[in-house]
Amino acid sequence: MLERIVYVSRAAPGTGLDTVFGIIRAAHLRNSQAGISGGLIFLDGWFVQVLEGSPEAVTRLHARLLRDPRHAGLDLRARERALCRLFRGQAMALRTRACLDLALLESFGYTPGFPVARFPADVLLEFVVRACRPVRGPARPARARADPATRTGSD
Repeated sequence: MLERIVYVSRAAPGTGLDTVFGIIRAAHLRNSQAGISGGLIFLDGWFVQVLEGSPEAVTRLHARLLRDPRHAGLDLRARERALCRLFRGQAMALRTRACLDLALLESFGYTPGFPVARFPADVLLEFVVRACRPVRGPARPARARADPATRTGSD
């Protein structure tokens, strides 16, 4: 069985990108070992995070986050059973303001200061999922296929 949580927290004063990158480096190893996947948005001094894994592993990580001084006012917005992973193969995807698409932000009603309190848990989950989709390179042209009517035995 899988469990998923969604939480928001204010970054403690002095928490900048260097700190966040350090968090992610440590999270990759620990989360991989614990079977946890997820996504983290760091935007305007706020963390929005989705974690998924076994209920025991998610509960342990949530307890550790509650004690982490880099988080202020951690607010658990959702805890639910999950039928499948939304972040398969991502020990912890990270998106910061610099790599978030403006159209995506606008589609979620983003305003500077990112007032997360006004967003319900399902909207936050969708935001993190859409923001953390793996970045793909440019589309490759499709291979031309021969028209079946003109195929020869060597096609």
